[in-house]
Amino acid sequence: MKKILFYLCFFSIFGCAGYEPLFSTKDLPFYIEEIKNVNEDIVTKKISKNINNNQLKNNNKIIYLLEIESTIDNNISSKDSRGNPLSYNMVLKVKVKVINKNDELLINTSRFKKSFDYNNQTNKYDLNAYKKTIVENMANKISQEILINLQSL
Repeated sequence: MKKILFYLCFFSIFGCAGYEPLFSTKDLPFYIEEIKNVNEDIVTKKISKNINNNQLKNNNKIIYLLEIESTIDNNISSKDSRGNPLSYNMVLKVKVKVINKNDELLINTSRFKKSFDYNNQTNKYDLNAYKKTIVENMANKISQEILINLQSL
C-alpha cells in the first residue's frame, strides 16, 4: 500500500513537467510584421494584441501583413408585454486579410463570426461590464481561430 501511494505521489508531482500551452506561438512558421486595424475599436485592438505575441523574427519564416476589420451588432432578441427588452443577441464579425510582405499579394481573406445571447439586467452598469467581458471573450476566441487559420496557410 505504501509503494502504491509513493508511486502515485511520485508520478503526480513529476509527471507534469512537460506542460506547454496549446496555442503556443513559439514555433510558428510565419512572422507577423504589421497588423493594420481598419477601424480602431476595442475588438481589433484586443485581437491584434493577442496575435502580436509572435515577435521572434527569423530569416526562415514567411512574413505576413494583416488587415483586421470588426463589427459588433447588438440586437434585441425578445421583449416583454410592455416592449422592454428581455434578452439580447450580440454578434461579433471579424474580417482578416492576409498579405504576403515579399510579394505584396493578398493570400487569404477570412471571416470569423461569434454570437452570444444574454439577458437584460436592471443595473445598467453591470450590464455594460458584462457586455465588455463578452466582447473580450469572443475576441480571444477569434484570435485563437485566426492563429489556427494562419498555421494552415
